[in-house]
Amino acid sequence: MIETIEALRQHQLVILRRLRKSPLTEFELAQEITAHSGFTTDQCEESMASWLTELREEGLIWSGALTNEHGQSMLVAALTGRGKELVC
Repeated sequence: MIETIEALRQHQLVILRRLRKSPLTEFELAQEITAHSGFTTDQCEESMASWLTELREEGLIWSGALTNEHGQSMLVAALTGRGKELVC
């Protein structure tokens, strides 16, 4: 269980810190992780769903998919109260 900032991996820390201001889409989070870690955009796109699932299972974020009338979807995420306590 993640209880301190020091227990977070780099991409997890970037996700949580970027969510402090507002919810973000998977595309916005991928750009931030690419800019602030050693991951490429392709790696972020491939791993984002599992990274968000890990953080959701830890109770640090809420995440889900938004789908439009054409069946296109994207992931979105926001901090939970516990996530805010950890990074704010």
